[in-house]
Amino acid sequence: MTRAIDLAQRGRGSVEPNPMVGCVVVKNGKCISEGFHERFGCAHAEVNAISKLSAADVEGSTVYVTLEPCAHFGKTPPCVDLLLRSKPSRVVIGLQDPFPEVAGRGIHQLREAGIDVLVGVNADACERLLAPYLKRLRTGLPWIIAKWAMTLDGRLATHNKDSKWVTNEQSRQHAHRVRSCVDGIMVGVGTLLADDPMLTARAAASGADENLPYALPGNRNPIRIIMDRQARAPFESKLVQSARDQRTLIVCGPNAESRRVDALRDHGCEVVVCSNESSPTMIQELSKILIPAGMTNLLIDGGPRLIGSLIDHQLVDELHIYIAPKIVGGTPTVVPNHGQGVLRMDMANQIENPRIQLIGNDLFVSGLCKYS
Repeated sequence: MTRAIDLAQRGRGSVEPNPMVGCVVVKNGKCISEGFHERFGCAHAEVNAISKLSAADVEGSTVYVTLEPCAHFGKTPPCVDLLLRSKPSRVVIGLQDPFPEVAGRGIHQLREAGIDVLVGVNADACERLLAPYLKRLRTGLPWIIAKWAMTLDGRLATHNKDSKWVTNEQSRQHAHRVRSCVDGIMVGVGTLLADDPMLTARAAASGADENLPYALPGNRNPIRIIMDRQARAPFESKLVQSARDQRTLIVCGPNAESRRVDALRDHGCEVVVCSNESSPTMIQELSKILIPAGMTNLLIDGGPRLIGSLIDHQLVDELHIYIAPKIVGGTPTVVPNHGQGVLRMDMANQIENPRIQLIGNDLFVSGLCKYS
């Protein structure tokens, strides 16, 4: 199952909104085939593993798969039908699939056919692998990754707002690799006004990276999203000027000036006007549009007020923090705790399963948010 999980990681950034799934076929104590779901709309993991084998090879084998085999027609036929035809003696499953059209049906059909089925092997690791997919199904919200870069003394920029560059080129390349495997990238309007970013993933940001536990395909640019309550996004900004070439959403509050909203739409931006200006409400209303369209992962790439507010409301799932070995000094405007924060140190939120790495001379800290 651990090998199946490792294989599944290779689909990150290409299979969404489908889950990452890996499959290993074992017979007489030896792995005889393996596969993973490589791209949305293409063959699933079980198909990629079993198609390499003869019927005689598969019969009597044990098939390990990270998620319950699908039992419905989607873009491809049901994987459970392939398993029923192939006649393995045993199927070992990491997690039951909560997707309503599966939800135990695949497991039931295998057992009805006399195949031994074991569910829940290495379940915690499979939960971590599938966390974005599971959150989308269970809550209707995307998996939210908050990312920022800072100096050792917690500065995002100098006192005159110079931030190019806090981190080294290797760290920036690493960040672009992450961008290349998310569905959307969001910043606050303050970041747009300060940096005039394009919010794209560099074409070169693909493939293996010694600083990541998986390779990123780098095959797409995410949807660009600006949290802009008053519709202040400059019409001359790079992002607005390129909105006709790449999908760009401006998320406004109810009091945004209608003239500016109309002008942003005329420039090719999609504008979502929310019912109120609280970050949680705006995220929830945006999700009602993006989740049905297939969004699974959303990267918040800067904006201390935005990140602080989302952490306050326990909406951030994962943190990516780049720390440069630099001291800027000056007025202590420390990172992104422009939200309310906690009152006591024993109430502080934690990073669960932290991963700490060196990227050149920079430190990269990542992990899951565990709220107090």
